[in-house]
Amino acid sequence: MTDFLAPETRLPAAAGFGVAGPVSGGKAKVTKLPWRLDQTRLARSSGIRRVSLINDFVAAALGLGYLGPRQVATLKRGRAEPGAPIGILGAGTGLGQAVVVTGKDHAEVVPSEGGHREFGPRNPREDRFVLFLRERFGRATPDRILSGGGLALLYEFLKRDGAARESPVVAAALREEDPAAVVSRFGLARRDRLCRIALEAFVSIYGSETGNLALQYRATGGVYVAGGIAPKILPELRRPEFLRAFLQKPPMEELLDRIPVRVVLDWRVGLLGAAASARAIGGR
Repeated sequence: MTDFLAPETRLPAAAGFGVAGPVSGGKAKVTKLPWRLDQTRLARSSGIRRVSLINDFVAAALGLGYLGPRQVATLKRGRAEPGAPIGILGAGTGLGQAVVVTGKDHAEVVPSEGGHREFGPRNPREDRFVLFLRERFGRATPDRILSGGGLALLYEFLKRDGAARESPVVAAALREEDPAAVVSRFGLARRDRLCRIALEAFVSIYGSETGNLALQYRATGGVYVAGGIAPKILPELRRPEFLRAFLQKPPMEELLDRIPVRVVLDWRVGLLGAAASARAIGGR
C-alpha cells in the first residue's frame, strides 16, 4: 500500500479494503494467505486517518447497488419481492457468500463463511467425489469445489472415475498451463469430452449451491452470482443445467422459481463496495 500511495501528493480521507476471510473488530486473517490485517495498523502505516476493513463478499454485496444493466447478465427474470433479502455468492479462489437484508431505514450486509460448510452430494458420482476429496483434504466443502482449483479437481476425479479418457492434446496443455483454464477452455468449446463433463459437473454444483443460498436466506429479492469464474463461463451458465440444479429442491421449486438470478459481469463490484465502505466512514 505504501508503494501504491507513493506518487500521490494528497492522501485520501478514508480507505476501504475487502479481504477474503472473516473480519471481527477491524481485524482479519486472510483465509488462504498467511496475512493478518488490522484496520488500526493499516491507518497508522498508511497515514490515512479512517480505514474500513470488511469481508470481500460484504464488499461485493455493497457494490451491487452501483452496477448498471450492462454490468449484469440475467439468467432468470423471476419476480423479485420488494424489501426481501438479496443473496450473493461467487466462485474464484474459493466460494464467497453474503446476504443483503433491508431494515426500516437502511440495508445491511450480513457476512457469511458458508462456503466452508460440508458439501452435500446429490448423486452417486458426487458421493464418490466427496470420498476423493476427503482422502486428499480431510473434508469436502463448497469452497474447495467451487473454485478454479475445484474445477481442476473435478477433472482429475472424473478421469480417475472413468467418465471419459484424457486426450493427449489436453494432457499436454495441462502440463504447460493453469489446469482450470485448460479445462474451462476445452469444455466451453466442447472439443473434449472429459473437459466438457467436468465443466458441466462444476456448473451443476454451482447451480445447486446458488439454490441452497437462496433457500438459506429466503433471498426472494434475487440472487447474484459474482466472482472471477462466472463471467468466463457465462455461455455454460446460460445452458439449462445451471438453473435446473438451482430449481431441483423439492418441495421448494415454486419459491425458487420466483427468484431472479443474475451474473455480475464487472470484476470491480468488490472495489465499488470497498469504496462505499470508505465513504460511509468519512471519505468523499
